[in-house]
Amino acid sequence: MKTIDCIELIQLADEGGVFTDESRYDIGTMTAVLNAARGYAIAEMYKQNNRVHPNFLQRVYPKYEKDLQQDDCYTIFELPRTVEINNQIDGLMYVGTIDGKNAFWKIRTRMQANSRRNHRIHTIAMEKHVHFLYDTTRGYLEVYDDKVKYLLVEGIFSDPTTIPGFNIEEDDYPITMNAMKRIEDMVRTGTIRDVIRVPVNKISNSAEDSNVQRDINVK
Repeated sequence: MKTIDCIELIQLADEGGVFTDESRYDIGTMTAVLNAARGYAIAEMYKQNNRVHPNFLQRVYPKYEKDLQQDDCYTIFELPRTVEINNQIDGLMYVGTIDGKNAFWKIRTRMQANSRRNHRIHTIAMEKHVHFLYDTTRGYLEVYDDKVKYLLVEGIFSDPTTIPGFNIEEDDYPITMNAMKRIEDMVRTGTIRDVIRVPVNKISNSAEDSNVQRDINVK
């Protein structure tokens, strides 16, 4: 299904007037709704079966930017925001060599990174294996090897339509039929109001016209 096909399913499912007439036919708003609801559905489905369907994944080849570099110990790459599935899974399924054959080792916190660099045994591991840290606040991927200039990232990204190389008119939107049906159900029952990040003034019959937003679990 193309992105517009998914949006049309959301529009058709809006039997209860969840969205205003203006927002219902605004492609930007509906794409944001689709992206946020998809993230929620992915996290919900993972709780049920402990797996991530490959249809949700996209590939990114981060570009090395000399101006971003700040430290001789690691290389920084900009990375699109990912969907946080739970407090252990940040949406990155593979970070490693560009051929997809050698995954780098993940470091979860900066404290852990500093500890590993200062501990003898961990230092040996750091020398044998390339490690990385995903800084979700800045949207940076820090690869602890300053020789790495090219890499491959496979992940679940919060806005699939902005991933480099994605053609919104020609490429299939990264979703499954089950996830799409779940989103339609949330729209049909109105529960989508509680699980997506939508400005209040985009919701039908809202008493407020403000930028107050509801949270969805995305990074």
